[in-house]
Amino acid sequence: MNIKRGQIYLAALDLVVGKEISKTRPVVIISNNKNNEFSATVTILPVTSKNLRNIYPFEVFLPKGTGKLPKASKVKTDQIRTLDKSRIVKLIGTIAKEEMSKIEKATKIHLSIS
Repeated sequence: MNIKRGQIYLAALDLVVGKEISKTRPVVIISNNKNNEFSATVTILPVTSKNLRNIYPFEVFLPKGTGKLPKASKVKTDQIRTLDKSRIVKLIGTIAKEEMSKIEKATKIHLSIS
């Protein structure tokens, strides 16, 4: 599997605790491509189509069709996870550079990185 930063995949996020996002759902790959090539894991941000009325500074709204998403959604940078590649199900699409810049900015806000 040739996983790249900025791609959207379906991933199995089951076996979580509390308010963590679960089930098989879209995720954005945010780990660097060297990691993605050589490591057994990838770092992701989950995507949800729930609660779109509130988009916080650490979330990024993605209109329907962005990266071939079937619904308007948001990226949850407050729920960064590293997954074993065996949890990756299939490629959905790729995020454009503009959206990736927004995701990077929101991630920096969440992590308080200037």
